Amino acid sequence: MRGKIKLKNFLNNAKERDYSFLLLCHHNADPDSLGSAIAFSRYLTSLGLKNRIGVAQSVSSYAKRLLNFAQVEKNPAVLEDVVIIFDTSSLEQLEPVKVPDDKYVIIIDHHIEKENPIRADIKIVDSSRTSTAEIVWELLEYFDFYDEVSAKVLLAGIVTDTANFRYANSKTFKTVSKILERFDIQMGEIYNLVAPVSDENIDQAKRMAILKACQRMEIKKVGNYIIAISKVSAYESLACKIFLQLGADVAIVGSDKKGVRISARAKENLVKKGLHLGKLMEKVGPIIDGSGGGHSGAAGANGKRNLEEAVKFLVKEIEMFLKKLG
Repeated sequence: MRGKIKLKNFLNNAKERDYSFLLLCHHNADPDSLGSAIAFSRYLTSLGLKNRIGVAQSVSSYAKRLLNFAQVEKNPAVLEDVVIIFDTSSLEQLEPVKVPDDKYVIIIDHHIEKENPIRADIKIVDSSRTSTAEIVWELLEYFDFYDEVSAKVLLAGIVTDTANFRYANSKTFKTVSKILERFDIQMGEIYNLVAPVSDENIDQAKRMAILKACQRMEIKKVGNYIIAISKVSAYESLACKIFLQLGADVAIVGSDKKGVRISARAKENLVKKGLHLGKLMEKVGPIIDGSGGGHSGAAGANGKRNLEEAVKFLVKEIEMFLKKLG
C-alpha cells in the first residue's frame, strides 16, 4: 500500500515533535468513517499522541452505537497540527469544517479520487477496497497494533459499507478472516452494533417520509424495467430501499431541504449487467455544486442547488443504459 511507510515514519517522529491530531469524518458519518477514526485514534493514543475525533454536521443512526467507544465532537474547530481525513476525498462532505492550508493533512480513503481532490501531504487511497475500514486494519497490522475494540468498530465499518457483504470482494473476506482469527468476536455482536438507533418520534418521521415518498412517486417504464423517482425532506436512502422492495428496478430519491441530497439504488441484476450508480453520482456532483459517489448498486450525492436538473440527468443516463439492454 503506497504511503504506509511514509505514514509510519511520520508518526514515529510526531511524538518527538509533540504533534496533535484531529481525526475527521465526513458529514452524517457512517460506521466506516467513524469506525476507522476510532480505531486509528486508539492507535495514536497507544503511541502517546494527543488526538480527538470530529465529524462534520452529524453521525448516522447506524453509527451512533460506536459513540460508546469514543468521544466525538461535531463541527470541530481545526486547532491541531495534523488532520487525518477518513472515507472521503471531497471538501464538500466536510462542510462546515474548514481545514486551514497550513495544516499537515493525511487522507485514508477507498473512493476513487475526484477531479479536484483534497490537498494532502500523505494519501493512502485504495479503490480496490470495499471500505476504508479494511485499509485501516491493514495499516494497524503493518504498525503491529492489535486491539479488540478497534477490530469491532472496523468490522462494523466493513459490514455496513458492503451492505452486509453484498458488495464484498475477495479482499474484504480476507480482511474479515484475519480479524476473526485474531479476536473471538461474534458477527451477531457486530450486527447489533450497527443496528440503527432510533426513538418513537424518529420512527414516526420515517414512516411519514416513506408515505410521502410513495405519494409523490413518479414511475418511468423502460422496456421491462421500472424506475421510481420521488422527493422527500429526509430519509432518501430508506425510501430508495423501500421502492426496490415494492418492485422498482432503480430508485432515485432527492431532497432540497437544507441543501441538495440525492440517493439512488439499483437491483443486483442491473449491477451485474454494468450499471454503476456511483460513477453516475460523480457526474452529478458538479451539477448540484457538490460531490457524489458510491457503490455500483447504491450511491448518493450532496450539494447546494439544482435538484431537478440532477435528477433529470440521472434518469436520462439510466434510461439510456436500460434501452441498450433491450
